[in-house]
Amino acid sequence: MGRVAELGSFCQKMSDPSKCTKRWKQASIILTIALLAAFAGLGCIAFLATQSLTTHYNLYYLMWKAGLRPYDSIVARSGMIHDLSFRDSLNGISIEEFEKVFPSTFHEVTTLPPIAKPDQRFFIDDYHQSKNEAGGFRMVWLAIFENGKLIELEFSKG
Repeated sequence: MGRVAELGSFCQKMSDPSKCTKRWKQASIILTIALLAAFAGLGCIAFLATQSLTTHYNLYYLMWKAGLRPYDSIVARSGMIHDLSFRDSLNGISIEEFEKVFPSTFHEVTTLPPIAKPDQRFFIDDYHQSKNEAGGFRMVWLAIFENGKLIELEFSKG
């Protein structure tokens, strides 16, 4: 409000009142635009905060991706289903970096599936299925590493 009060005292000292009216109009337009932008921003935040955790544009998922919220496996895994660009951005990271992004979520598969190449390591998000000696798994997040680098992160339906 200090700027508006300054403008008011400035207008009283001016010799041409039409210029003062023009400045008041400009100030009120700028204030109106600022208030509309603030309400639009709050509206966007309210919209994102009310979205289901299964969407990749929910507020918790977006904050986790930006590093503003701690890791939550349910939020991350459900949001990634529809977020192919984020999954693709992870390609090429090391196993250590991958474990920092997804702490205590993925487990190395002990019996590799028949399609595995000798230099590949498979990680899935289900501990019990990772220990399956038959080498198969269904409905899991699957991370495939080749030569220590992530080459694929996908939701496997079996």
